[in-house]
Amino acid sequence: MKTLARIEEAFIAITLLVVTTVLFVNIVLRYGFSANRSWAEELIRYGMIWIAFVGGAVCFRRGAHVGVDFILSFVKGRGQLLIGILVNVASIIFMGFLFKYGMDLIIFTQGTGQITPSLQIPLFYIYLAIPVGAALSIIHLTIMTVQMMRTGEVPATQNVEL
Repeated sequence: MKTLARIEEAFIAITLLVVTTVLFVNIVLRYGFSANRSWAEELIRYGMIWIAFVGGAVCFRRGAHVGVDFILSFVKGRGQLLIGILVNVASIIFMGFLFKYGMDLIIFTQGTGQITPSLQIPLFYIYLAIPVGAALSIIHLTIMTVQMMRTGEVPATQNVEL
């Protein structure tokens, strides 16, 4: 699992670096030389989509998603454990639907042969972010739920400041 975590975080870091660099260069070209690159806007948009879906899975792994901490503060012991497991199971079910409908979207898009306007790449590569992010989320949520059942404790969420 450490390898998967490193791959996820490296992917996000590299994609964010590429997106930021392309955005900076495009801004300089636009305002400094009146030369806008339409492919850059597409690349940035699609990169951010991938960052959002893979980043969502990373947040599940770290326990950084907005949760039911408010409710958990009123419940103690086994009640916290039960609520934590129920929330994880509901999240796994939701991610299962997201995975299934994401795959349906990919299959449909592959069948139509749609490509992106500027980059001219098959559109299903962009939509692939949906089932990939959902599958990674399911993996992390399942591991977290099994750990909760084994230890009998709700893992402490990381202190993430917004």
